[in-house]
Amino acid sequence: MNDENLFDEQFLDVTNKLIEIANEMGEKYGEHKASVAFIYAAARYNGYIAASSVTSAEELESKRPKAVEYFTDRFRQLYDGNLQEYVANFEEYMGKAKEDTSAANG
Repeated sequence: MNDENLFDEQFLDVTNKLIEIANEMGEKYGEHKASVAFIYAAARYNGYIAASSVTSAEELESKRPKAVEYFTDRFRQLYDGNLQEYVANFEEYMGKAKEDTSAANG
């Protein structure tokens, strides 16, 4: 499944809205809890998407290994790509956050 063509303006709008919600939840409940909840929500939602694409539990079970492989691989690729972007832009992305944290703790 190739979904690179999904990375359009609507995709970015959805992504930014979900990140906004995650940031709000992180402020309210803590970043770690929000992060785990975000992963769990994505797993639940994508489980629903997989289940809604078939007509029986047996068919879902037969497609389950491929679905798990696809979503696991896709997450790994997207996560690694984002980490690489943070490495390349660390000072720009995290410099101000580190300064703010130092000032708050100082």
